[in-house]
Amino acid sequence: MRRYASGGKLTNLMDVHPGTQQPDQAPEGNEGASAPMTVPRRYRPVKSADVLELDMGDGLILYNHDSSLVHHLNPSAALVWQLCDGTATVGELARDIAAEYELEAVQVEEQVASVIAEFDALDLIRDSRKPLARTDGHQ
Repeated sequence: MRRYASGGKLTNLMDVHPGTQQPDQAPEGNEGASAPMTVPRRYRPVKSADVLELDMGDGLILYNHDSSLVHHLNPSAALVWQLCDGTATVGELARDIAAEYELEAVQVEEQVASVIAEFDALDLIRDSRKPLARTDGHQ
């Protein structure tokens, strides 16, 4: 497994856009924080074909051609991105990462599910169990 983690440990929070506030972290004094994004543990993430990636050594830069958006992934999120090949479920990916880095499986699974959900919301990945939507008007 490619090591994107500093010092052999994953960073504490997988962030698709480092330096920005997490969706599950409310500003101080705001008690109405929403729950973190998540996907089912059986979701099998596969990268969208229209996303280009550039390895920066300390993470990845992704360019989504369809949305014309650029995303910077920290090393932990980049590790999860690299593993999105459609063959493993979110639960399996989390167990593998937790075992490799000797981390608490439950926490890793929550973080992996959250970052996969964010990838999905940004149209960077899809569930490989679902057929691709046809764009030529046929069903």
